[in-house]
Order: sequence, then structure tokens, then C-alpha cells
Amino acid sequence: MEKKSFKNLLLLSAATTLCAACAKVSFSPVDVTTEAAITPSKTVTLSEVVAYGNKQVDFLVVFDDSNSMLPDLQKLAASLGSFVTSLESSDIDWQMCMTTTRSLMVGGSPTWGTSYNWVGYTPKAGTPNSLLKRGTANLDGIFVNTVNSLQIGGAGSGDERGIKTAYEHFKSGALSNVSGNGCYRAGAAVSVIIVSNEDERSVGGDQSKVKATDAAGSYQPLEAEDLPINLVSQAQSSFGADVRFTFNSIIVKPGDSTCEAKQDASGTSPSHPGAIYAQASNMTDGGVGSICDANFASSLNTFKDKIVNSMSHLTLQCEPDPATVKVVINSQEFTQFTIDKNLMKFKTPLIEGTKIDLKFDCK
Repeated sequence: MEKKSFKNLLLLSAATTLCAACAKVSFSPVDVTTEAAITPSKTVTLSEVVAYGNKQVDFLVVFDDSNSMLPDLQKLAASLGSFVTSLESSDIDWQMCMTTTRSLMVGGSPTWGTSYNWVGYTPKAGTPNSLLKRGTANLDGIFVNTVNSLQIGGAGSGDERGIKTAYEHFKSGALSNVSGNGCYRAGAAVSVIIVSNEDERSVGGDQSKVKATDAAGSYQPLEAEDLPINLVSQAQSSFGADVRFTFNSIIVKPGDSTCEAKQDASGTSPSHPGAIYAQASNMTDGGVGSICDANFASSLNTFKDKIVNSMSHLTLQCEPDPATVKVVINSQEFTQFTIDKNLMKFKTPLIEGTKIDLKFDCK
């Protein structure tokens, strides 16, 4: 299979349109030993105008290509064609790259985040086979042919690292990297879609989740590149602090024991709830769908709505002290919001052109 190198946390969008996130907030990467650390107390002041979006979305599809995943990948392939057709009918200027959760040996070293070529795709001159673009014909066939061409199972596939894969893909696709994978455009929203019946590194770095039927070595500790907050930081570093980024997961939802048992019974290896993937989705206001659904059309439509419809939220760089939060919208004090950890949710959408002033102290 030919391959090529592959190319989000402040979201604030307006009703029925894409708009750029309004606050320039940096998220500092954390080491795995300090993931739960709280940002030192400080005062944060933001003042921005909700920008007007350009309706460009760059997708990264991440396939878990481990032993038990072929039927689920085929379900995804069967749904992707109608998904991107609906994107086109919404006038979204989309493009899409694809990679897998496994590493590939490049120069003798395991490498994540390599773009794969789409199979049965003949792009226009100047567009690589790894970059699927709006207006392409026979999308259904391309998705099915690509999935069926994947090497399911085998070397490297058992260590599923969807977040690390996206992290490395973002690094390669950074806007400043002229020799990178070319999958991302300045000002475009970035949306990851992952389908997996396991978690990051199979068990999400939690040794207690290892099952008796798991292969030896199934537990691997999470590294910095496996953490959702660091993926967000890399998205901002690669594409700008205002990047509109969503991480969308089709997984065994945490707590869904029925789906987990169904996956265990039908696969060649045990499944595991995607706790880390769900965390990444919740952190970026992305969607979470069930891998046990008969098809993935509903989940994919939800992911589209996360981009197209209004999303009245703001992700803050730290968890605020509620007593110190002051929000002013268009010069008027505003109280119609809730705070869940570091996520501020507005009860009414903030439309393009809205001016927001925000001040708070970190806990």
C-alpha cells in the first residue's frame, strides 16, 4: 500500500454557520505524570469578536485496523459516502485524509500518523492520492475499496494509538511545514473521526482493564502524545490558537456493558471501552457514537451537526473559580451560561459578530 505523510481547542460557532473560535487561548502540553495537575491560580482576561467562518473543514479519519475491526470498518465505509454527500449539500468545502491506529516502520523506527492513499481514487493533477476532496465522484466505491485494501491485524496493529496518530499527523501537517502531508488549510476547521473497539493503547493506560483473554503485553502506559490535552495543544500549535477542532469517536461507550459483551463475542480479541477517546471528544465538544450501532449514519450526522450547527460553548485554559467569572456580551453583562470544569456553555448561541469579554480566576 502506498503511503504518504498525513496533515483542534477553542470552539465557538454561530447558528447554522461555521465560525472561527473567538478566544485565543493556549493549552500547554502536560507530561503523563502531571495530567491531573491544576493550572496555578491566575487571572484570565479575554476579549474577542466571534469571527465569520469560511465553511472549510479538513477531516482526518483514523481507522483501527487491529484483528477484530474489519466488520466495523466496513460499516463505516458504507456510511461515509452519504456523510460526505450531505457535507456537499451543506456547501461545506471539505477534504479528507486517512490513517490508522497502528505504527508503520519508517527508516527502521515505528512511526504513527502516516497518510494512506485512497483506493480507486484518481485526483486532479497536483492533488496527492492521500487527499480526498469535495466534488469527487464514486465516493462510496472509494471508501469501500480503501477499507477492503487495509491489512487487518499483523505487526503493530495491537497497540492502537488513535490520539498519538492524530498528534503526529498534526505535526506533519503543520501549516509551517512546507514538506508536510498537505492535509490541512489555513483557517479551516479540523475534525478527527476515529472508529475503534478498544481504547488508546488498548486499555487506556489502565492496567485494571486488562482481560484474561487479552494478549500478553496488552497493557502499555500512556505517553504524553496519548493524552487528549496534548492533542489539543498540538492542534493549536500546528494550525493556530483559533483552530476549530473536534475529535469524534465511534467506540464502545464507557458503561455500555451490552455493547462491550457483543464486541467481545464477535471479535477475535477482547474489546475495551474508549474512555480516553470519549475524553478527547468531550474536551473538544465532539460527538461520541456507539460502535454497536447497526450502521454509523446517525453518528456521522451528529458529527456533521457539531461542525455546521450552532455550538455555544467556550473551552477555557483552566477551571475557573465560579465566584470570579464575569461575562459581558456586546457590552451587556451576561449570565446565561453554565460551567462544567473548564467548559463554559452558553444557553443561547453566540452568533457571528458577537463581542465577548470574559474575566475569571483559575482555581
